[in-house]
Amino acid sequence: MTRGLLLLTAGLLFGGLAVLGGAAYAQTALQDRFMTEHALQDARRDLMASQTEIQNTQARADTALRLRGLDEQRAGPNLRPLTTDAVPSRDTDLSASTQQLERLTAQALAESNARMRAIRPASEPK
Repeated sequence: MTRGLLLLTAGLLFGGLAVLGGAAYAQTALQDRFMTEHALQDARRDLMASQTEIQNTQARADTALRLRGLDEQRAGPNLRPLTTDAVPSRDTDLSASTQQLERLTAQALAESNARMRAIRPASEPK
Protein backbone atom coordinates (compact mmCIF):
# COMPACT_ATOMS: atom_id res chain seq x y z
CA MET A 1 0.00 0.00 0.00
CA THR A 2 2.81 2.33 0.78
CA ARG A 3 4.37 1.57 -2.53
CA GLY A 4 1.06 2.29 -4.34
CA LEU A 5 0.71 5.55 -2.48
CA LEU A 6 4.27 6.45 -3.36
CA LEU A 7 3.66 5.69 -7.04
CA LEU A 8 0.41 7.68 -6.98
CA THR A 9 2.15 10.62 -5.36
CA ALA A 10 4.99 10.46 -7.89
CA GLY A 11 2.49 10.29 -10.75
CA LEU A 12 0.60 13.32 -9.45
CA LEU A 13 3.86 15.18 -8.91
CA PHE A 14 5.13 14.54 -12.44
CA GLY A 15 1.69 15.26 -13.87
CA GLY A 16 1.61 18.54 -11.97
CA LEU A 17 5.05 19.42 -13.28
CA ALA A 18 3.88 18.65 -16.78
CA VAL A 19 0.88 20.93 -16.28
CA LEU A 20 3.14 23.62 -14.84
CA GLY A 21 5.49 23.18 -17.78
CA GLY A 22 2.52 23.61 -20.15
CA ALA A 23 1.42 26.70 -18.25
CA ALA A 24 4.93 28.12 -18.42
CA TYR A 25 4.98 27.47 -22.17
CA ALA A 26 1.58 29.18 -22.54
CA GLN A 27 2.84 32.13 -20.48
CA THR A 28 5.94 32.44 -22.66
CA ALA A 29 3.85 32.21 -25.83
CA LEU A 30 1.51 34.90 -24.48
CA GLN A 31 4.44 37.15 -23.63
CA ASP A 32 5.90 36.63 -27.10
CA ARG A 33 2.55 37.54 -28.64
CA PHE A 34 2.30 40.71 -26.54
CA MET A 35 5.86 41.68 -27.40
CA THR A 36 5.13 41.15 -31.11
CA GLU A 37 1.97 43.28 -30.88
CA HIS A 38 3.89 45.96 -28.99
CA ALA A 39 6.61 45.99 -31.66
CA LEU A 40 3.94 46.26 -34.35
CA GLN A 41 2.33 49.20 -32.54
CA ASP A 42 5.75 50.87 -32.26
CA ALA A 43 6.29 50.41 -36.00
CA ARG A 44 2.86 51.89 -36.77
CA ARG A 45 3.54 54.83 -34.45
CA ASP A 46 6.90 55.46 -36.13
CA LEU A 47 5.26 55.29 -39.56
CA MET A 48 2.57 57.78 -38.53
CA ALA A 49 5.21 60.10 -37.06
CA SER A 50 7.19 59.98 -40.33
CA GLN A 51 4.05 60.68 -42.38
CA THR A 52 3.17 63.61 -40.11
CA GLU A 53 6.70 64.98 -40.45
CA ILE A 54 6.50 64.67 -44.25
CA GLN A 55 3.14 66.50 -44.27
CA ASN A 56 4.53 69.23 -42.02
CA THR A 57 7.56 69.64 -44.28
CA GLN A 58 5.32 69.89 -47.34
CA ALA A 59 3.09 72.44 -45.59
CA ARG A 60 6.12 74.55 -44.60
CA ALA A 61 7.43 74.45 -48.19
CA ASP A 62 4.00 75.41 -49.55
CA THR A 63 3.75 78.28 -47.08
CA ALA A 64 7.23 79.50 -48.00
CA LEU A 65 6.29 79.49 -51.69
CA ARG A 66 3.10 81.44 -51.03
CA LEU A 67 4.92 83.97 -48.88
CA ARG A 68 7.59 84.37 -51.55
CA GLY A 69 4.86 85.01 -54.13
CA LEU A 70 3.23 87.61 -51.88
CA ASP A 71 6.58 89.30 -51.29
CA GLU A 72 7.16 89.45 -55.05
CA GLN A 73 3.73 90.98 -55.59
CA ARG A 74 4.33 93.55 -52.90
CA ALA A 75 7.71 94.54 -54.29
CA GLY A 76 6.56 94.46 -57.92
CA PRO A 77 5.81 97.45 -60.19
CA ASN A 78 2.04 97.10 -59.65
CA LEU A 79 2.28 98.57 -56.17
CA ARG A 80 -0.04 101.55 -55.75
CA PRO A 81 0.27 104.02 -52.90
CA LEU A 82 -2.76 104.68 -50.76
CA THR A 83 -4.82 107.62 -51.95
CA THR A 84 -5.06 110.54 -49.58
CA ASP A 85 -8.87 110.24 -49.54
CA ALA A 86 -8.82 106.68 -48.20
CA VAL A 87 -7.05 107.50 -44.93
CA PRO A 88 -9.36 110.28 -43.69
CA SER A 89 -12.50 108.33 -44.57
CA ARG A 90 -11.19 105.38 -42.60
CA ASP A 91 -10.47 107.67 -39.62
CA THR A 92 -13.91 109.25 -39.96
CA ASP A 93 -15.59 105.84 -40.02
CA LEU A 94 -13.62 104.76 -36.98
CA SER A 95 -14.55 107.95 -35.13
CA ALA A 96 -18.24 107.52 -35.96
CA SER A 97 -18.16 103.90 -34.84
CA THR A 98 -16.46 104.86 -31.59
CA GLN A 99 -19.04 107.56 -30.88
CA GLN A 100 -21.91 105.15 -31.60
CA LEU A 101 -20.36 102.55 -29.31
CA GLU A 102 -19.95 105.11 -26.52
CA ARG A 103 -23.57 106.26 -26.95
CA LEU A 104 -24.90 102.66 -26.84
CA THR A 105 -22.77 101.88 -23.77
CA ALA A 106 -24.05 104.97 -21.94
CA GLN A 107 -27.65 104.08 -22.85
CA ALA A 108 -27.24 100.49 -21.58
CA LEU A 109 -25.66 101.77 -18.35
CA ALA A 110 -28.52 104.22 -17.79
CA GLU A 111 -31.10 101.43 -18.30
CA SER A 112 -29.23 99.15 -15.90
CA ASN A 113 -29.01 101.90 -13.27
CA ALA A 114 -32.76 102.58 -13.60
CA ARG A 115 -33.52 98.89 -13.04
CA MET A 116 -31.25 98.81 -9.98
CA ARG A 117 -32.94 101.91 -8.52
CA ALA A 118 -36.35 100.30 -9.04
CA ILE A 119 -35.41 97.41 -6.75
CA ARG A 120 -36.49 98.18 -3.21
CA PRO A 121 -34.41 96.88 -0.31
CA ALA A 122 -36.00 94.14 1.77
CA SER A 123 -35.68 96.28 4.91
CA GLU A 124 -37.75 99.12 3.41
CA PRO A 125 -41.37 99.12 4.55
CA LYS A 126 -44.02 98.72 1.88
